[in-house]
Amino acid sequence: MRTKSLNFVLIILLAALGGCVGAQTFHETAQAGDTVAVAAGWKHYFTRDNITVTITPSSGSPIVYLPNDPAVRAAVNLYPDPLSSLLVSAETKQDLTPSAQTYASLVSGNFTQGDKDWWQTTVFVDLPSSLPVGGTTISITNPQGESVSSDVAIVTGAGQSTTFEATTGALNVYQLASMERVGHYTIRFSGTTIPYAIQIDLSHSPDVDHGGTGRAYVVNPRGDIKNTAWKDDGSNLRVILTPVTGAVPGTIKDFKFYVAGGIASLQLVNVKAIDINGNPVTGVTAAVSLGD
Repeated sequence: MRTKSLNFVLIILLAALGGCVGAQTFHETAQAGDTVAVAAGWKHYFTRDNITVTITPSSGSPIVYLPNDPAVRAAVNLYPDPLSSLLVSAETKQDLTPSAQTYASLVSGNFTQGDKDWWQTTVFVDLPSSLPVGGTTISITNPQGESVSSDVAIVTGAGQSTTFEATTGALNVYQLASMERVGHYTIRFSGTTIPYAIQIDLSHSPDVDHGGTGRAYVVNPRGDIKNTAWKDDGSNLRVILTPVTGAVPGTIKDFKFYVAGGIASLQLVNVKAIDINGNPVTGVTAAVSLGD
């Protein structure tokens, strides 16, 4: 299982860097009833509760899995190794392996629009046991208008749904779900001048310790770029963002962070930004969105 997983991650990475995402499932051939992995590519917002999977066989009618169909086993985001040449070469502006900066530029320019929070989404799907032999297309869409399509060649024989064997035995549906993203808020910043540091104050409904629900948890998607210091008193959240290198970040998009933990009604209260000398930077604004 470990070898297959490593091979699968490599296949997705190569496909995404080459700009040909989702051309084939993994494996590219399967028997009816098997579980296949669909490479959705960079920065897709696919979750099991928002995607529709349509399986179109070589003959016969398409089979549609609606959101939360149990045949859609998991939708998991994969991140590059923080020590990968892709990331380190991009940040140090040198090719530690051949063409690593070029590949990083491809990702940033073509797939993430300059956002360095890089992930690739993988969707694991159980194929119907009734599929005929021949080419089959798996299409995945969500209400945001995102879509991906992959092909799989169905060969003779009866397949079986994978049990995702691990050292402790087969993974159950809850273990698979625990690897997926939970509900969260995304906080993004904009402004014509990139600040050195930002302090942002937010409010939310009382948490579980104060008669409400959830408990605030701040997530920094790129800890190698910025530090994230935060505190929450149960209904008020303050986050202070500073660069790790002592230099002004390369783009204001680098300040993005997430707030998770099941809290409700997160709202912006105030934003303060300063330059490297501690002087106020005007025009920096923040936007809070649910999900993303």
